Amino acid sequence: MRKIKRFLSALLCGVILITGTLAGVSVRTDAAASSYAVQLRAAGFPDSYIRALSALHTAYPQWQFQAVKTGLDWNTVVSKESVNGVNLVPKTGNDATKSTADGAYDWTTNVWTVYDGSSWVGADADYIAYYLDPRNFLNETDIFQFESLSFSKVQTRQGVSSILKGTFMENMVEDSDGSELDYAQAFMDIGEETGVSPYHLASRVRQEQGLKGTSSLISGTYSGYEGYYNYFNVGAAGITSTLVIKNGLAYAKKAGWNTRYAALEGGAKILAKNYIGVGQDTLYFQKFNVVNQKNLYSHQYMANLAAAYNEGRKLGQGYADKQQAFVFRIPVYSGMPASAVTFTASGNPNNYLKSLSVTGQTLTPVFRGDTTSYSLVVDSKVSSVTISASPVAAKSSVTGTGTKKLQTGTNTCKVTCKSESGASKTYTLTIVKKAGAAAETEKTSVTSKTYQLKNKMVTGIAPGTKAATFLKKLKVTAGTVKLFSASKKSVTGIVSTGNVLQVYDSKNKKVSSYTLVIYGDVNGDGKINKTDLNRLNRHLNGTQKLTGCYLKAADTNRKKDGVNVLDLVYLNKHLQGKITIQQ
Repeated sequence: MRKIKRFLSALLCGVILITGTLAGVSVRTDAAASSYAVQLRAAGFPDSYIRALSALHTAYPQWQFQAVKTGLDWNTVVSKESVNGVNLVPKTGNDATKSTADGAYDWTTNVWTVYDGSSWVGADADYIAYYLDPRNFLNETDIFQFESLSFSKVQTRQGVSSILKGTFMENMVEDSDGSELDYAQAFMDIGEETGVSPYHLASRVRQEQGLKGTSSLISGTYSGYEGYYNYFNVGAAGITSTLVIKNGLAYAKKAGWNTRYAALEGGAKILAKNYIGVGQDTLYFQKFNVVNQKNLYSHQYMANLAAAYNEGRKLGQGYADKQQAFVFRIPVYSGMPASAVTFTASGNPNNYLKSLSVTGQTLTPVFRGDTTSYSLVVDSKVSSVTISASPVAAKSSVTGTGTKKLQTGTNTCKVTCKSESGASKTYTLTIVKKAGAAAETEKTSVTSKTYQLKNKMVTGIAPGTKAATFLKKLKVTAGTVKLFSASKKSVTGIVSTGNVLQVYDSKNKKVSSYTLVIYGDVNGDGKINKTDLNRLNRHLNGTQKLTGCYLKAADTNRKKDGVNVLDLVYLNKHLQGKITIQQ
């Protein structure tokens, strides 16, 4: 019987290598072909596959590649495989790899829904797309997830031993029936019997049970299920670790897997019948069912998103000599991106606030992390408020908090939470400060300890004074001030004769104005120089009269006897450095 199965397995392999399967077309690595790239395109591979496959062909001319034309739309496949709970990643992994879809993640608590055991959560859709895209794995290390999993004579006991090295299956153990179990030989025998690659069987058990093999599923000592084993974790599912173990061992007990060998053989037969036998004959197709039309996107052997990738690498390591006629069945989808999907693990994406408050005040509405606009009204006596906030995720940062001064009327404060991945969410607080009776009746005024404000003029200003310095030395009560030039432009440089100080009340209504006078700055450029001397001279000889603030600035000796030749002499002595015009 075993010889018949061996013959059928070899015959099946021969058919696949020569003609391909119903879903794929084989590419012969015929050295006589004028262009291998032409062959690949003829077989159905898009241009974005050609370069990598051609490089593999150059290195391994006996390798054969089949384009499995799924007929499925790429975006549809990604969407279906991204349904909550279908593909899982470790809870301890980079947060960017985890799904934040509704039901899979709570933004307000930074908690992911656990779908299997105690540590497996939903995978991010972009991360799923990365693993779905075959073009990311067309290299000599990762391509074995696409290898046909049928038994082949190129597979050896030595290759199985290489896969098992460093694991609990490396050495012989005593089986529960008293016989000696050589794992490597067992996988070879079972592989030949079932028509399944022994490398695949060894890699699968290694993936399921880990290096140490400490799971209760294969201990044979679990209470209520003593003497039963489940190496392939068949039926082992549940929301808790205990439930996973009990369900898996209940399956083993029902199946009669009361020896280690029986559990290995039974699991292999399920793989052969339920997966390889229905077209899911690669690790990739067992992970992503895009070929079994009756159960598309379900009937997937493993939920671990990286399982095919990890097992494929171990599978390839089992081959000491890779210069053999391997067959790789590689899926092709319609509507694929022009180039391979990329993914960057950028960290936690949560940019929600856990708390937001204003000391002594009440926000409207009540704070929620997913609500970004709030308002509050404070009394006219409140001069400032203190805003506090904390992020949901520990690695997020918050800006915009602290003490904020308030003006009467509407004040807008913004608090921003930036996630570890760089995404920002801004929360806006609109704070309205009431205008109290005292504030409404308080008179707007401007005073200064440095300058003299009298008769609608400002004097006492040193030549060369900058506008910012000038304004800083003014005390404004119940209002604001602005400085303009004679041409009504805002002054930002040095102040000069003729500049106008406009005074506004708390409602931004103009209530008064003052004209600046710098004695000696006759022409209004903020400096005292020969230009001013000439301008004063033209006034005195009657060719160009001075008026207003400029006439006042010409009274350089400050004797209040009118502008005359003595002021001209005084200005000239100032320029000679003999005296200084007093402001």
